Amino acid sequence: MAFSNLSILSKKIIVTRLICFFWLIAKVMSWKLWLAYRFFPVVPPFHFLFVPSFIHLVLFVFSLAALLALFLFPSNKVLQVSVIAIEILSCLLDQNRWQPWEYQYIFIILAMFINYKNEQYAVSVIIFIFVTVYFFSGIGKMNPAFSQNIQHEIARSRIFKESNSYLYNLLIYHMGYFTGVIEILLSMGLLFKRTIKIAAFFLVIMHLAILALFGPFGIDYDRIIWPWNMVMILILYVVFMANPPVSMQVQALKKGWNKLFIVLFGILPLLNFFGYWDFFLSSSLFTYKPPEMFICIHNQGSSKVLKSFFNVNRNHSLCDSNSVLLDVRAWSFKEMQVPAYPEIRVYKSIKEQLLKQYPGMNATFTVYPYINGRKKRIELN
Repeated sequence: MAFSNLSILSKKIIVTRLICFFWLIAKVMSWKLWLAYRFFPVVPPFHFLFVPSFIHLVLFVFSLAALLALFLFPSNKVLQVSVIAIEILSCLLDQNRWQPWEYQYIFIILAMFINYKNEQYAVSVIIFIFVTVYFFSGIGKMNPAFSQNIQHEIARSRIFKESNSYLYNLLIYHMGYFTGVIEILLSMGLLFKRTIKIAAFFLVIMHLAILALFGPFGIDYDRIIWPWNMVMILILYVVFMANPPVSMQVQALKKGWNKLFIVLFGILPLLNFFGYWDFFLSSSLFTYKPPEMFICIHNQGSSKVLKSFFNVNRNHSLCDSNSVLLDVRAWSFKEMQVPAYPEIRVYKSIKEQLLKQYPGMNATFTVYPYINGRKKRIELN
């Protein structure tokens, strides 16, 4: 099938297959995330959702099988419902599975199912998802924490040279704010016929830059985002750049269950700025605003089994010299290949489970939420 002249139905089928293919890759890469046979605590949203470990395994196997089947038969409504149901059940058993890419993939497949009779409506919903993801991601990046951290990551990268030039470093620092503004403008560009292709082209460049920075030739970090960025690039090309490019039909969002996408992707993310909606569900991507948790273990006791996850670098001021540091985000990346779900309620549950599982552990649990432009230190009670 030539990508130079695609029907709406063809684009819908290609998008479904792309989602399934890269979703499978992400699932395999982060396989421990989907199982309970691990050290990192499983954190369901409600206590009654603690289930035996084999249920996690069964859901994981079913998930892989359903995604593979949907890849082969992308228009099958039973398979679409199966994928959605399995993923929702699996995510209900552990909030760490509520990764931004997982959330996005589930609702793209849901858009396909809801609008199975109207391909244009299905693609319009996908366009709306893309526009809002880039829009809120751009807004989230316009903060000093992002600028400081992007400057640090660029300095670490092997493809960007360090410089003592004041102007160079000033430019790199403010690149964070520029990135946010540009991402917002490009998201708006996806809405208009005259600017669709050019906006999609520059968004592809942005994703390529992310892959260059975080990929194996950059800082080689956060590998789980590699397949996500790849699928975003390909969908941008198929939907917005391959002829004929598709524009969003506003009336599609007003039809039936499509209003759900307005609420989830257009309205609820606004509540995140007031602390009433989760970061990962609000397209707060690489903004460095989500809270982090660090554990200073004073008496290791039975928690010595976690030794391989301790921070061996003593060049930090988070713990005293007689304690060892357990960086929860780094631990999550090392064991599950994904960041821990960055919400304080999740961190409290992690603390409770660790103290229950390792009663001899004497530790201080500290979180660093983003408040008024800075990270604040708060001891978790």
